[in-house]
Amino acid sequence: MTFKTSALRAGAFSAAALLVLTACGDNGEENGEEPDNGNGAAEENGTAEGDGEEITVEGDELTISLFGEEPYSWIDEETGEPTGATIAVAEEIFENRLGYNVTFEEEPTWDNLIPGLNAGHWDVVSAGMSINADRCEQASFGEPELVYTTAFLVADENAAGLETFDDLAESDLDIIALSGAIESGWMDDLGIEHSTVDSAADGVDYVEGGAADVFALTAISLESMAGDMEGLTVTAPFAHEISIGAHAFRHEDTELIDEFNAELADLMESGEYLEIVSEFGFTEAEMPPAGITAQELCDEDPEELTEQYLD
Repeated sequence: MTFKTSALRAGAFSAAALLVLTACGDNGEENGEEPDNGNGAAEENGTAEGDGEEITVEGDELTISLFGEEPYSWIDEETGEPTGATIAVAEEIFENRLGYNVTFEEEPTWDNLIPGLNAGHWDVVSAGMSINADRCEQASFGEPELVYTTAFLVADENAAGLETFDDLAESDLDIIALSGAIESGWMDDLGIEHSTVDSAADGVDYVEGGAADVFALTAISLESMAGDMEGLTVTAPFAHEISIGAHAFRHEDTELIDEFNAELADLMESGEYLEIVSEFGFTEAEMPPAGITAQELCDEDPEELTEQYLD
């Protein structure tokens, strides 16, 4: 399976810029470098403060980063255009409803999404990123949008009979996960030895090519990317703990977050949100539980939230 890493319109990072971001680490510091803000953030006050650096912003322009993982956000290989459930939502809210001029850029490495956000290379991350406490220290999230479950991509009709992470803990299989993804974090917590890859497509390729036995990822992603591939099996989805995705923003962009959340609430209440994302395979089952907030997902114990909100 080919993963298209060329950026849309404005272009992805150059190799040099990627090295700068890698040096940033998760806190997004620029090591003295002056951030290149691209098209700027969508605040109307003219500037925004990010990690001690002043970021000049343009009130009508937004740069939105996507990540190549179906069905959330990716570049269509035939049209070269951005597509996916989170992209459709971003276009509806930021372009159609709020009137921003939006540029999409693809970031091929998951671990660079938040550092690039805080460095000012883009203003919003539209990649179905799950809200958790570690990420909330680095970025702010819009209100919850999509509930995720986990599955495994395996070969040979799941000969090992894998169902949950408990089965992986007792196996001697070669296991991979997406670097920086929640599945990798859960396996770290459980003491499950595994390797990581930078892209979802790489994970699929590893299992297809026999370089790994198991790829752990969100169930709907595996079904979308590999569910029809001969010789591969996506196991039944399971919920290790509550996992809900949303759009990510810089902490200081409170006005933009409030604008987004107001329109998101309207879409959710009217049912239009489900209509938009259903085109990409999402159903009522993936809609967030009533009443849950991004703040809860940032602040409260995941196990308690799982018991409270999930059956």
